[in-house]
Amino acid sequence: MKRILIAIAILIGTVGAEQQARAGARDLVICMPGSPGSTAGARAYMAPFFRRIESLAAWPANTINGSFHPLYSGCMSRIRAAKPGFAVLSLGVYLEQRKRYKMRVIGRVDILYGAGSRLYLVVKKGTYTSLAQLQGKQLTSDHLEETMFLNKVMFGGKIDVSTHFKLRKVRATTKGMRDVKRGRADATIINDQQLQLMKQRGYPLVVLHKSPALPGAPLVALGSFALRSDINKMKKAVGAMCSGAQGKKLCRTTGINGARRATDASYARMVRLFGK
Repeated sequence: MKRILIAIAILIGTVGAEQQARAGARDLVICMPGSPGSTAGARAYMAPFFRRIESLAAWPANTINGSFHPLYSGCMSRIRAAKPGFAVLSLGVYLEQRKRYKMRVIGRVDILYGAGSRLYLVVKKGTYTSLAQLQGKQLTSDHLEETMFLNKVMFGGKIDVSTHFKLRKVRATTKGMRDVKRGRADATIINDQQLQLMKQRGYPLVVLHKSPALPGAPLVALGSFALRSDINKMKKAVGAMCSGAQGKKLCRTTGINGARRATDASYARMVRLFGK
């Protein structure tokens, strides 16, 4: 009898350990520093996205505790606290944190920007013609959450934006452009969508510098937390995310332009530009 009780205790302990290991292993954090909105506001908006992944991965409903974070600090706090198995990250977060969390790229989600997109340094026409002339001048933008990424990738290590400019972070996507137009700021950084809007509105602004072509947002498995069996299912899910009538509609309504499988090799150039 004693041996039976010991065996039962070991079995219960093993099951408990497995459940503890799985807690958070299927969770998904979306980190897009500088994007509009809030974590609380995005909860209902992004819920269908998480339910779609569960369905494609053949996981029970509400298996994924998903969250969206428009601030770098909020993103990292969530990763530290929840220990999620998966994350969709901005390039800046991925490049800074990939080694610490043993990240492995398993997909690409074109959210906010897609493959081939760029960032642009924009000034008012007839004001500045070089980066050197902007030293000490005000740069207002909603793309200033990831300065290390800007330094190493966008500007190729030529400047440190934190010391080269007087930085003013804003959340509104058109604030930087409007301030430059009105002379309240000397420069702004914008993305492809904002550049299109700038042209549509006829703002008297010009591109002074642009980043290399950028890949979409990587979907990564956090090697410290993800389970191997779940990684294969997540790969399958992301590959089918935007397919079919239901998938296409869902991706449109959640601001996702596409999703597909990817590997570390897809981001090797960004890693080289970023360096250690």
